[in-house]
Formats: sequence, C-alpha cells, structure tokens
Amino acid sequence: MHFFTSFIASASVLATAVSAATYTVTVGSNAGLTYEPSSLSGVLAGDKISFKFLSKNHTLTQSTFATPCVAKADGVDSGYVPVAAGATSFPEWTIQIDNVTAPLWFYCAQGAHCKAGMVFAINPTPERTFASFLAAAKGEATTGTGATTGSTATPGGTGANTNSTTTPGGTGAAGAGNTTDSANAGSTPDSGAFAVSAQKVTTFLVALGVVGLML
Repeated sequence: MHFFTSFIASASVLATAVSAATYTVTVGSNAGLTYEPSSLSGVLAGDKISFKFLSKNHTLTQSTFATPCVAKADGVDSGYVPVAAGATSFPEWTIQIDNVTAPLWFYCAQGAHCKAGMVFAINPTPERTFASFLAAAKGEATTGTGATTGSTATPGGTGANTNSTTTPGGTGAAGAGNTTDSANAGSTPDSGAFAVSAQKVTTFLVALGVVGLML
C-alpha cells in the first residue's frame, strides 16, 4: 500500500510538470515601450513566464489594477535590466506561478514608460480588463469594464522549475548589488492573488561594463 501511494504521488507530480506551460514575453521589442504580448490569458498554476529584455533599460514591476504605475508593496520586481544598443544576447527573467485566483498587473517603472502605456497583465477578467488597466495607466477615464484588448500569447514548451531565474545577456551599466524579491499577493481583486516568488542575484564587472543577471 505504501508503494502504491508513493507511486500515485510521484505520478501526480510528473503530470503537473509535464502539463505546465511556458510563455515568452518580449520587453522593449523594436526599441519600443512595450511588452509583447501585452496580456496573457489562461495562465494556470505551475506555468512559467519568461520575460526577454531586448532594448533600453526596463523593469517588470508588479502593481495593482487601481494604481497601475505604483509598485505594489512586497510585489515582484525585476529591477532595472539595461540592454546596450547593438547587443546580440539578451537577459531573460522567468517567474513561475504558484496559484491563480485573480488577475496580476505589471508596469515598467522606468521614467514615464508606464504613463506611455508600458503595462502588462496576466489573466484579466471581463470586470477588470487590460483596456481599463491601460487607460488608467495613461490617465484616461475608465469604467473598469469592457472588452479585453492587447495581444494574447499561447503557451509553448514545458517547465517545472520552482525558482524564478534571470539569464545573463546583453551589456550595459552595472546594476545594484544582490537583491531578493518575493511576493505572496492577497486575494483582493485589485492586488491579484498569484503567489509568485523571485530571487535575483546581480553580478557585475564595472571595468567591462557587463551586467550578468542570474539566480
């Protein structure tokens, strides 16, 4: 009986790992102030989202539906990820979603990028749409309802890594010292209710102007 129970548990873990999806979101494609796609729908617990930084110096910073351009207390934050012009390799920052009960909202904290519309959403709803979130970020009037806009990605590949990672790539000015970011969002509609953990170590070589981001 013990062997049978262990077998069932192992099979369950394996099935979860196999079914988990990996999404890829590009940040700053074509030197623009964009996340592409700008929203994801159907993200499930165990899925991973990899953010590939392609240009300039952007962040992926968690916010709330009510205040799109204000960092959420204890929210996930990639920190600034500089990419030099002409770079041929690009840093990636990956998070894994532990559970899903409400939408999750993000923005770029660099300068006025958020107010220019550089925002991102996971699992927006008919009541709290990406269109409304985007309008609020830009300071436009919004009712909080309406059809969701923004491109939506479909998953590709699989992954079961429980830790968020940042893959080195690109060049630029050295970043800050070692940091640890984590978030266990509440269950209110504004905050989102994903449990997301992220740990980032920034290693830099000032003389070479190389930034290496790794977990």
